[in-house]
Amino acid sequence: MEKKLILFALMSIMITTPFFAQNRIISGTVKVSEDNMPLPGVNVIIKGTNNGTVTDMQGKYSLEVTPNAILVFSAIGFVSQEIEISGQEELNVSLVQDTESLDEVVVTALGISRDKKSLGYATQEVEGEDLNITNQQNVLGTLSGRVAGVQVTGSSGASMGGTHKIKIRGVNSINGGDEPLIVIDGTPISNSNFSGSSGADYGNLAQDINPSDIASVNVLKGPAASALYGIRGQYGVIMITTKKGKKGPKEVRVQVNSSLMLEFAGNFLPKQNMYGGGSSQSFRTLPNGDPYVDLSVDESWGPRMDGTPVRQVFSFYPQDPTYGQLTPFVPHPDNVENYYETGVNLNNGVTVSGGNENSTYRLSLNDTRIEGVEPNTELNRNNLGVNASLDLAENLTVSTTINYARNEAQRPGQGSEYGVAYLNQWFQRNLDMDRLKDYRYDDGTILHWNLRRPDSETGEITNFNPLYWNNPYFNAYENLSNDSRDRFFGDVTLSYNILPELEIRGAIRSDMYTQNIENRTAFGGTGVPSYSVGKYQNKEWNYELLAQYNKKFGTISIDGTLGGNIFNRNYSYLSQATVGGLSAPGFYNIDASIDRPSTTSYKLEKQIRSLFAMVSLGYLDTYFLDASIRNDNSSALPEDNNSYWYPSISGSLVFSELINLDILSFGKFRASYAQAGSDLSPYRTTVAYGVGTVYDGINTLYVPDNLNNPDIEPSFSHSYETGLDLRFFGNRLGLNFTYYKQRNKNQIISLDVSGASGYESSTINAGLIENDGVEISLSGKPIQTNDFSWDAIFNISRNKSEVVELAPGIDVYTYGATTYSSVTSYLNSYEGKPFGSLVGQAYQRDEATGDILIDDNGMPLYTDATHDFGTVLPDFTGGFQNTFRWKNLSLNAMIDFQGGGQFFSRSKMLGVRTGQDPLTVAINENGMNVRDALEDGGGVRVAGISAETGEQVENFVDARSYYRNVLGRRIYEEWLYDASYIKLSELRLGYTFGAKIMEVLPFEAVNVAFIARNPAMIWQNAPDGIDPSAISTGSQSISWYESGQLATVRSYGINLNITF
Repeated sequence: MEKKLILFALMSIMITTPFFAQNRIISGTVKVSEDNMPLPGVNVIIKGTNNGTVTDMQGKYSLEVTPNAILVFSAIGFVSQEIEISGQEELNVSLVQDTESLDEVVVTALGISRDKKSLGYATQEVEGEDLNITNQQNVLGTLSGRVAGVQVTGSSGASMGGTHKIKIRGVNSINGGDEPLIVIDGTPISNSNFSGSSGADYGNLAQDINPSDIASVNVLKGPAASALYGIRGQYGVIMITTKKGKKGPKEVRVQVNSSLMLEFAGNFLPKQNMYGGGSSQSFRTLPNGDPYVDLSVDESWGPRMDGTPVRQVFSFYPQDPTYGQLTPFVPHPDNVENYYETGVNLNNGVTVSGGNENSTYRLSLNDTRIEGVEPNTELNRNNLGVNASLDLAENLTVSTTINYARNEAQRPGQGSEYGVAYLNQWFQRNLDMDRLKDYRYDDGTILHWNLRRPDSETGEITNFNPLYWNNPYFNAYENLSNDSRDRFFGDVTLSYNILPELEIRGAIRSDMYTQNIENRTAFGGTGVPSYSVGKYQNKEWNYELLAQYNKKFGTISIDGTLGGNIFNRNYSYLSQATVGGLSAPGFYNIDASIDRPSTTSYKLEKQIRSLFAMVSLGYLDTYFLDASIRNDNSSALPEDNNSYWYPSISGSLVFSELINLDILSFGKFRASYAQAGSDLSPYRTTVAYGVGTVYDGINTLYVPDNLNNPDIEPSFSHSYETGLDLRFFGNRLGLNFTYYKQRNKNQIISLDVSGASGYESSTINAGLIENDGVEISLSGKPIQTNDFSWDAIFNISRNKSEVVELAPGIDVYTYGATTYSSVTSYLNSYEGKPFGSLVGQAYQRDEATGDILIDDNGMPLYTDATHDFGTVLPDFTGGFQNTFRWKNLSLNAMIDFQGGGQFFSRSKMLGVRTGQDPLTVAINENGMNVRDALEDGGGVRVAGISAETGEQVENFVDARSYYRNVLGRRIYEEWLYDASYIKLSELRLGYTFGAKIMEVLPFEAVNVAFIARNPAMIWQNAPDGIDPSAISTGSQSISWYESGQLATVRSYGINLNITF
């Protein structure tokens, strides 16, 4: 009986123990051992389970555990700790930095991960969270100011994802075509642009990358960094790495991100509000004596807007309520501004990620819907991303990245002849924009503001077709430009570890898209009714095989890569357009063409076969030497001379390992040399023919105007680089300095040839352009306390370019030209001068004094279009990024800047020419309005040297003759502006919910933020109304003139991020 009682007691204890050992909540704070700062993002896992949590922004955590559980604290760059709870309810932990794992790893060419300290060339990486603080849609735009040596020229937000031009270390091609290669997760992708220099700006194709998917961007700036890409990487490479799932305990993480932004047009060119439409200061009159506004004049040199009752354009339409009525002739100060609407940008995204011991996955879906600031403009974009990996065996892994992007847009036009840019150039200050909005009367008649004058006998208008300009709302709703694109890009990769130190990797990578563009010109406007449609298809395949060897032999380390790549490109397009008009209104179809429609088709095939090898040797983790070589065999080059080698060598010395300075945490000297190349488009080495006109049912062929060259060679770039990387005070202050020199020779260019040859131009190897410069990047934590921290990154770079040589007998190369009103300006390159000289008409000046020469009529004299105003390239560019954190609040601010450079503004010139600019109503030295009669003291003062007598002269001239016929048309010198600026480009004020709030919410983390994109231009030298940071003109590689810039857009909104 006693034994039974003892057994019963033991069983009772065993059964009841779990009820007494109930779970409890443990909480605490994780800090950095070295500085006692809170450490966010630490994984806190109950050992042996998948249960756990992550520390918040204050390093705090809270978790339900059993009394004897063991917690595992782990974070990247820190030594993991395992701690037994032993019944505690609060457990604070300090993690020690892992000096070995702290070696920064960056993604380099071909997706190879390297220790940054071993690199002998400059590279700069930007984290995805720093790029995406305001959900900007074009990833290239987010790089502005964030990377030293990278210049980004953007476009107005009104184009909704428009062109962003990017140059790395200056212009390295005489023809300006030196865009860097873009690589995402190892897959090179196209960054084509289907825009023209005017019209709709469709943007470059890099906008298809979902910024929310980006983990980091690493810019390979020089040929030494990009040498393994051979002829595809001569102008630098932008390496984009996307986010992925994580291996470890089985876990699923869901993140939802949503932002809503309101967009406002702003920064308008100033206007005068004293004088209205017309060409003289007196009204024309109808046969009945009624005064009327001269409808045939698209300028504002008319009478003073003093309220005089007059017949205005609306009163000539019998359908209009004011038909036949006199209305006050008054200014509408905001008539241009009133055209624009409040835009809406809605962005929603969701990601699901996770993994287990042998697999990872991440699925992302993003939806962007934008209603533009211009009426009837919109963009809808969808992104789907899949990233997954699976260990098929212990040493065999398959992984894939698949991205799909869908774009549909209806965009505004830009330039002098498209869209509504003309409102700043040719318009009447008396027009009421609200009246123009209802542009169609009930009977279908279109309301326009620029008409022919009334009949001199009846006083009526019977032809209501516009004379020069359409009603802006007619353009917006009838003359449409639509584009759409479907795109897939990604890879499938198989990795096999033969040995722990030897891996073989094979990958198939692809980028495929179909671009559709459709344009309509409606009945009832200035243009001939028309319809055009184009379909552009591109398929790029990369077949890649490489082996990587990585091993340490005592104090010596070896990293080696050997591989090959086959690149195939297949591109085609078919475009069709009506000719002679449309057969019926509203029937937008090629079959509606009155005359035989024009049809253009094209097909391109290209292949590059490559072999490459790289080896990196390290000694004592202090001395590093890299060497690489690549051979490219391009089908675009002559068949018997299409194989070229591109070597590179670099070295680095981590001298902080050799000296012991308390303030110096890290110090490295580096130097490199590399050679890279660039080929040309296919079919430029052999005789080619074009399809000509049909005669008697037979297609003819013609010889193109450019003479192809069977002996063409690739261009070559020789790059020299040296620099220092320094870290001080426990990595709280960093300095990166780089000096580089790059010589790009044997350029492939088309030069004009004598017409006697039967050709207009010939493709040749010629020219040498040099760039040298310095890049400085400063990073630091100026303030760091328990509650407050300030992180800052400052970048600045200066580049000098020189066109050393052109072709024999040629000392000028014309990159581009623009003509308006029979006056042309050019962008030229001259031997011995910097790239990109802006050339045009200037004042004639006295050689002795530099004063302007004046003719017998008192007007300034001007030169032919041969005056060199200097380079359009900036002297320096940079940015200043700041992140402030106070408890759960964070403030991010991005400032980018540019010094020097210049551009020509046609909008400013024409605003003055047409009498809209305030300059045309200024008060002169006599205290009178410049438009007042000369005999009353009016006019514009013109002073200089008489061209006839050589004496100083001063006189007053008629304002309209001066501004309209001379200054606003002939003298481009007046309309050149400095492109310097300092801009607050992005701002984000965020709040992360604390632990106490999260305890009552079913989420892991919540952040809400106010975001602003392009909120303020802090300073600029250019006049108000023109944004020098956004003068990108479609597909042109160099931005050098503004011909009708879309309105500046400032965006403000909120962003919500929830993690489950």
